[in-house]
Amino acid sequence: MDTVVVIVVAVIAAVGGFLIGKSSAKRSAGGGSASKTRSAVSQSGARGGDVAGDAFQLSLSRIGAYLRKNVDGPLSAAFKDRRLSLRKAAEDAVAAIEDLHFFLDDPSGDIGEDDLTSVVKEAVKDYEADWDQSIRLSSTGPVRVRTNTEALLDALYLILHNAGVFAQGKGVVATVSSDGEWGRVLIEDEGPGFTAEALSRAYDPFYTTSEGGLGLGLSHARKVVELQGGSIHLRNGPDGGAEVEIAVPLA
Repeated sequence: MDTVVVIVVAVIAAVGGFLIGKSSAKRSAGGGSASKTRSAVSQSGARGGDVAGDAFQLSLSRIGAYLRKNVDGPLSAAFKDRRLSLRKAAEDAVAAIEDLHFFLDDPSGDIGEDDLTSVVKEAVKDYEADWDQSIRLSSTGPVRVRTNTEALLDALYLILHNAGVFAQGKGVVATVSSDGEWGRVLIEDEGPGFTAEALSRAYDPFYTTSEGGLGLGLSHARKVVELQGGSIHLRNGPDGGAEVEIAVPLA
């Protein structure tokens, strides 16, 4: 029982630390970079302070809903029904908070050089190991780029996961290329493609069309790529399916 109490206290501390951290960030720097989740709105070129403020309030509302569902919900259910494991509920709650921290953390880091083909191969290997789904990889050879490898791996994994979910058991292809200025990765799936709404809102924090999805994957991926001087583009393929292309500077 003492262990369970410790876990519950850890959950409460984690939630408190998370909320305090977000509140402190909001007060710092004149509210400039309060939450990295808001960067997709605030970086869009001053569409007005009210718009950014509304987006931040919406993000806070969705964070609250996420915490109620994934932290408060499991713990409350476990307290009410002794047949449920309080330890498991607490551990799941901590995991949910850690996931939220990952997406809202600053993905910046030192920029070095690496082979884009090798980075994509590693992301594909990690994804296949986790989800038992094959990704077809195509490349003409090494492509040296300027990047933060760890952060780029995270972004690629998130994009591959999205493709895998919406491919609905069909194929996913990752193609690495270069054009003399940029190293490029094109990830294509054979799913239904993006709806018009999804294309317009894909980078909105907490927007998701996936059951149980957090809605921060593409937003986080875009932050990673843009902080490395690159870009990310979404579109539907000429024969159907979704395409996500990222470009990072050649070394």
